[in-house]
Amino acid sequence: MPGLEDWLNSPLDIIQNLYEKHGNQYSQYVSDYFTERLKSGKAVSWVPSLNDSPLHELRANSVVRFRCMVQDMFDPEFYLGVYEVADLESGKTSLKCGKYGDIAQCGPKQVLRLASPQTVTLDRQTLYCIPIPGESEWVKTSYSESGQTKVSASPSHSTNHCKRSREVEKGNTCGNGAANMETSSPLPENTAGTMDTEQNDSSDAKRTRTTQQAGSSVAGGIDLNFPLKGETGPACLVKVYDNEETFKVNDCVEFFGILSVEPALAYFDNSDETEMVAVAEMSTEERAAHAPPPSLVPRLHVILTKRLQHNNPLIEDHAEDKQKLKDDVISKAAALRSQLLSVLQHALLGDALAAEYMLCHLLASVYARADVMPLGKFSINLSGVPKEQRAYPKLFYHLLSNLVTKSHQLPMTLSVMNQAKFSPEKDYSANRVKSGMLQLSADTHLMVDETCLEAGHLDNTGVQNVTALGNLIVWQKVEYDFCYHKQDFPASVPVLTLSEGKSLLPSDCHIPLCPMTLPEDMRTYYTELDSVLTPENLHKLRVYITVMKYTDYNMGEDIQKKIQDDFVDIRKDDPKSMTVDDFHALLNLVRLLSLSFGLSSANMEMWNKAKAMEVIRKQRVAQLPTTAGAQQRSS
Repeated sequence: MPGLEDWLNSPLDIIQNLYEKHGNQYSQYVSDYFTERLKSGKAVSWVPSLNDSPLHELRANSVVRFRCMVQDMFDPEFYLGVYEVADLESGKTSLKCGKYGDIAQCGPKQVLRLASPQTVTLDRQTLYCIPIPGESEWVKTSYSESGQTKVSASPSHSTNHCKRSREVEKGNTCGNGAANMETSSPLPENTAGTMDTEQNDSSDAKRTRTTQQAGSSVAGGIDLNFPLKGETGPACLVKVYDNEETFKVNDCVEFFGILSVEPALAYFDNSDETEMVAVAEMSTEERAAHAPPPSLVPRLHVILTKRLQHNNPLIEDHAEDKQKLKDDVISKAAALRSQLLSVLQHALLGDALAAEYMLCHLLASVYARADVMPLGKFSINLSGVPKEQRAYPKLFYHLLSNLVTKSHQLPMTLSVMNQAKFSPEKDYSANRVKSGMLQLSADTHLMVDETCLEAGHLDNTGVQNVTALGNLIVWQKVEYDFCYHKQDFPASVPVLTLSEGKSLLPSDCHIPLCPMTLPEDMRTYYTELDSVLTPENLHKLRVYITVMKYTDYNMGEDIQKKIQDDFVDIRKDDPKSMTVDDFHALLNLVRLLSLSFGLSSANMEMWNKAKAMEVIRKQRVAQLPTTAGAQQRSS
């Protein structure tokens, strides 16, 4: 068996040895083997990342990792789980493990015996995965810098396989190459024959030609199906085995697997000679989506998975380190809260109340659902944004993106609302889900800039987009259009709306901004934060936000009774002073305030603080001028 240093570069050899040693029970041994190798953070840093490394710098058939979001889930595909290879000179046969690969491995004097009774056809799940949408630049940089190794591809480690042509299929031989193991049709029944191993052109020449074709297809505009414009990074077809893990669309996962970049996996319309059985009957659109060039969309055969509750690279993955960091943050929560509150207050032009609510917004996340009602969401509408300061929304978003791990700024212009696609829809010609702007992973902060909305007409698309935004804010769900029916997918996307007057969109909390200062040069005003937001302080605040967001919270019976009694007493004097909806909103605010102080449970101090904040906020709302025929809502 290869040495310990080879588990990164020669995983297929290790897997084949485990198969020969343990037979059909080898899968668990493969999982245990690589789990043991990757149990330390240092070992994980040795594994090259698809997110950070150009594809041409990675070794084919080596172990890599990919931090991503599941954008779509394709139909299961069949592959050769076990296949028999015969040596033409000695006549000996051997069984090969086909798991974790796309190409059946054959030597120059070997032949596949697909009709062997020992050949086993299995199925695997294919996920179309993309880099996490809206991931902040500081997150990408931190992950990239944490990696210790930069592995460059080497000719000696490049695969040397030729694509199976129709002539090869007839003989089922592998002339110094391999057969594609994916199939959507029955396997040939004939036994393997022989073929001349000399090729008219070398495998390297074929690889060069295929790479060039893949490059031209990029120029031709292959759609990688990213939800947000301007996103960069690789898409990947992720192959999942054993169905031990169940994945959903929009899940964030880090996959560890074996990289496959075989040119034989691509389909080109002008190359009848290299037509693949698995895609021969697909439409042109479906082939482009399901069999794109591996140089553009590589394949990753999953060995291990790590579900990502968050994508903050500053928080240790290992339980002991994570708990130690959490305890340290909680012990300093009050000081960190005060520091973050000061930053937000400056950014909000000196408005201390708005800063308190904004801090709660940063910590909000859907933690449960009561029937259709999402619990924990806290979308806010910040109105009164200075009309004359057009740079303000962009500056505020820049600060927001430097604090949170995932965010996106949505300018609510007529052109965007009427032309952009917000809700995903099924493309039946390509047999895939076409992404929309609202297909975001959990806890992606969406900032809607309503200050750029000009007078005009919303067409049918614009109305649908506004409706989709409203449903996301109120119900935390995104409607996917499957043509013949529509289906709601749950979401957890905190939405902040900046507006001059009260927003057209709904919100959980409307906060009229009361600036204490109106600087002439907003950019210069924001640069004053540079002295406070040093790299060290930014590090602490980023960790603080993530840790507090996911801290467990509960409300003891004693405090519940005290709060309920107070609620009853308030309604005795004036039943309209606090409705049931107001009470539920207060409980959510109490939860977020408690978490911001590092508390895992509420107390009466937090309850009284929340009530006082709401009194001042409602007074501000009541003082706003009302437009004819319109009613102001208090929340």
